[in-house]
Amino acid sequence: MSEVIPAILATSVPDLSDKINQLPDEVKFVHIDVLEQDFWTDINIDFEVHLMVSKPEEIIERWVERRAKRIIVHELNEEINKFRGKVEIGLAVELGVSLEEVFLLIPKVDFIHLMSIAKIGEQGHPLDERIFDRIKKVKEMFPQIPISVDGGININNYQELINAGANRLVVGSSFKDLWKSLTNK
Repeated sequence: MSEVIPAILATSVPDLSDKINQLPDEVKFVHIDVLEQDFWTDINIDFEVHLMVSKPEEIIERWVERRAKRIIVHELNEEINKFRGKVEIGLAVELGVSLEEVFLLIPKVDFIHLMSIAKIGEQGHPLDERIFDRIKKVKEMFPQIPISVDGGININNYQELINAGANRLVVGSSFKDLWKSLTNK
């Protein structure tokens, strides 16, 4: 079964709290996007964090201390790798990056996080159709690695992403509609 995870892109501490409080009670896990500004308030829900920052190694420890279950980065280095085992580490791969460039890194992470929109750090962009071949290629080369897909996911394409091999769907602006459809609420 694939996970459907709501993506939270907060603009302030109150915005982070509001967005989390607006989620259906049944949601037990969220994805928090972190741009260069780090908004945080203690939350009582499990979460993963996507560090879309220029130097994730400078803030990764604080997210481990905040009890993130998973941390997603765009580059690996020794400073990040030392936290593997304390938290799951995922490698985000943007659409413009060749998968072959990251194949050697996949054994060093707990999951792969494929971006499915060209412009990251914003919600509301359409899914790029290239993602389907990218999912299939990773699944073929690394059948055991969990594949997370992030960006442009909605009620019209989620099933095709699952069929291609995605294990986790990170959903931003279309989350409420997709959740309603999946739970019939």
